[in-house]
Amino acid sequence: MDKFSAVIKKSGRQHVALCLELGVVGSGSSAAAAKRSLLNAIESYLEYTKDEGIEQERPVSIKELHEFLYYEDAFKKPHQRREHRLSLKVLEYA
Repeated sequence: MDKFSAVIKKSGRQHVALCLELGVVGSGSSAAAAKRSLLNAIESYLEYTKDEGIEQERPVSIKELHEFLYYEDAFKKPHQRREHRLSLKVLEYA
């Protein structure tokens, strides 16, 4: 597979990127830095799984995606939680 989908979200001062097909993450001080970090993580993951003979694809479950998206809200009091109108960037890597 040479195309991957990702979700990038802002978490505090960082941006975090999650590859939906592999469950691999990257982070950085900007969305672009998180994307670069994720690309490096994907390349490392694919190399490792190839060398070890491990199945590469491990899609993120809906539960894991929800945890990724809403993790920070779980620690807030109900009146502090933001409405779940997220702005998501879905990226496809070639």
